[in-house]
Amino acid sequence: MTVRCENVLSKEILKTGDQLTKLNDTGRLESSNKVQFVESIPTGLNFSGGPVHRATHEAWLDLFNSANESIHIAALYWNLNSSEYPTAEYGRRVYEQLANAGRRGINIRIAQDASKGISDNEDSRRLAEQGLAEVRTLDFDSLLGSGVLHTKFIIVDMKDVYVGSANMDWKSLAEVKELGLFIQNCSCIAEDLHKIFKVYWHLGKDGARIPPYWPTSFDTSFNILSPMEMIWDGVETDVFISSSPAPFNTKSREHDLQTIMALISSAHRSVCVSVMDLIPQTLYMGSNNTYWPYIDDAIRSAAFRGVSVRLLVSHWDHSRPQMLIFLKSLVAITDALPKTKHGRGSIQVKLFTVPATEEQKKIPFARVNHNKYMVTDRTAYVGTSNWAGDYFINTAGVGVAMSSHGENGMVQQLQAIFDRDWESPYATEI
Repeated sequence: MTVRCENVLSKEILKTGDQLTKLNDTGRLESSNKVQFVESIPTGLNFSGGPVHRATHEAWLDLFNSANESIHIAALYWNLNSSEYPTAEYGRRVYEQLANAGRRGINIRIAQDASKGISDNEDSRRLAEQGLAEVRTLDFDSLLGSGVLHTKFIIVDMKDVYVGSANMDWKSLAEVKELGLFIQNCSCIAEDLHKIFKVYWHLGKDGARIPPYWPTSFDTSFNILSPMEMIWDGVETDVFISSSPAPFNTKSREHDLQTIMALISSAHRSVCVSVMDLIPQTLYMGSNNTYWPYIDDAIRSAAFRGVSVRLLVSHWDHSRPQMLIFLKSLVAITDALPKTKHGRGSIQVKLFTVPATEEQKKIPFARVNHNKYMVTDRTAYVGTSNWAGDYFINTAGVGVAMSSHGENGMVQQLQAIFDRDWESPYATEI
């Protein structure tokens, strides 16, 4: 079953034929929207072929500059202003544009992680001290015993949205490879994403606890069984937003892990994944770390039924040696896969390395492919989580799942990005 987005829109919008949202002849929601992928390409990285997309920092500047009423931000940490490195200029410009929005009287709300050991969050603290933003900090140690708010999204005026891998960090705008969705004039997506923000905002209160049941006003009408029926840039597109961890989810919200596994399971011919970490275990639970096979099993199962799987995983100074061993074990089963009516499946793994000059090597936690997306022959998924157990058990993240029915839809566009990166000189066989 699909749910048309108009079912949750105000009657006033439908009655007046609002400029932002109206129904087409088939009953799908047709918006005067613009939906595009945006990227951060680290300085010095050059692709000889493939698509070129708008820069992340340009999309963020547009969002903050165009705001008329409200800005809602979910962020892991803040580090836009901390460096005099030449490419840090992008971060300073984004911060100043956000501050200017606050000075114009725009209602700015920020839900952020406590960021212990990551950042002092000086940027958001300054905004709050100057009365330019309301800031709430989620303490996952108190809420869940461990974990972080790893989500990265922006909502402006309940109609414009960014969701993707980029942190509120100048490095994510210039020295780290990032990918996100920039959606303009789409109130359905914005309002549904805001319901997740409301969960964060509630849990950012002093002494907050996770309730046994979330209010129905926080719940969604959209999930894998009932996606939004949209027309995005002239292409029929079904969309829903997933979230983790489970305690943060309302009754009808799709869990991020279940979404990823379902999209892999629905693939007929190909599964292509680009993530920083892909490992079948938890990473941040100390002596309680455990084997976590769910995505790994889904990948093996897809290959067994004849699907071609390509995994593009990041390789940098902070890569875990055991991850490479697990990835090699995936490649090793290819020769054992059976012939099916679709042919023989396969698993290929490449490591994506962002080169760095001696000067660039001095920038901490940079020069890495930080993407978190998947594209199959039928679907596209853009998320905010790395693919290790913790990110789906006790860490907050979101994903946007899409299936497009037509030429040059979101699936085809994301596939072109993956193919560009896969064929680039920065990707090498494991």
